[in-house]
Amino acid sequence: MSINLFLGRIHCLRSSLPFNQIRTTALASCSTQASPPNPQFAVQYLVQSCGLSSEKALKASKLIHHLKSPNNPDAVLRFLREIGVNESDIKTAVSRESRILCSHVENNMRPNIAKLQELGFSIEDISGFIASNPYIFRANFVQKIDFFIGVLGSVEILSVLLKNPVYSSLFSTNLEKVLMPNLSFLREQYALSPHKIIRLMKMAPRLISSKPDVLKMIAKRAEELGVAHLSGTFINALTILAYVNQRTLDARLSNLTSIGFSRKEAALMISRAPTLLGLPEKLVGNKMEYLIKEAGCNKIDVVRNPSLLMYNFENRLIPRNIVRKLLMSKGIPVANLKFASFIKPSEEKFVNKFVLPYEHVIPGLHRAYADASTGKIEGVE
Repeated sequence: MSINLFLGRIHCLRSSLPFNQIRTTALASCSTQASPPNPQFAVQYLVQSCGLSSEKALKASKLIHHLKSPNNPDAVLRFLREIGVNESDIKTAVSRESRILCSHVENNMRPNIAKLQELGFSIEDISGFIASNPYIFRANFVQKIDFFIGVLGSVEILSVLLKNPVYSSLFSTNLEKVLMPNLSFLREQYALSPHKIIRLMKMAPRLISSKPDVLKMIAKRAEELGVAHLSGTFINALTILAYVNQRTLDARLSNLTSIGFSRKEAALMISRAPTLLGLPEKLVGNKMEYLIKEAGCNKIDVVRNPSLLMYNFENRLIPRNIVRKLLMSKGIPVANLKFASFIKPSEEKFVNKFVLPYEHVIPGLHRAYADASTGKIEGVE
């Protein structure tokens, strides 16, 4: 069946079929052909017409294994090339979401592209969007874009989401059943401001696109950690819990309590430095021992600054502690600052504040710090 004949039939059906049925008929163009199924056809088409490697074509073909005719895919590729989408972006899009080849050009693709152009995006922009988020050719894309602009309040932020594959779940998730209920829940249950919702969308798109029951469960876990939903750390807690299962969370909490922290303190530390959940238990224990025995910290210091447990031993903790001890040995007052004051500054700020001003008092201090930073600590000590 030619593409023109197919579109003609769809046009005739418009007056008697509801929109969803029309869309179903359009997508069926990839499957309702007279010829019998040919599992290899999709793979061959992806290689020959889209330029995919055999390996990528095999993987991508699983979503369009029912493909029997090149008519609709040819129309899709022709449309993309006619509007100026470059070949590299077409290849990437098809590799990422091969069902784009079953999209209806007139009902979905053309109006969706027109919507993006209406918002001021160039063809070059749109080409990049297609590569990163080929889901923009779904039927409800225009409605979803209007929704996101209302939430984000900015076409510029929308552009950031569209051009990054990390946010693809936001554009492939059901609007009415998932996205809208989730954002309503966060606003109504936790009074999240528009700013915090935007931040959460950027930090944890997987959370926003989760099923509503899953989002509610994760929010409950954050509350059980003792993180107040009005605090600035609530967003951090939601973000990390979106990617950590309950077993891992329990193991990390148990490890922190086993080295002397209360469960409330452990929960507070995790909310302030969620990446603690990604550290091996043994490493956390070793760093805690070093901070107390070598750096003069106490438990409260670490609770207030849990990021101390995140810094590298060899490149940060040990070299800077050596400088602190050398300053202390000369009775220099700055050495009495909290250990966190030595660890948190950037490299440039640390050297300018704690090393260079005291080079005349401790000749070779800068060299000692440089050696310690590269693992040469024997001579320094």
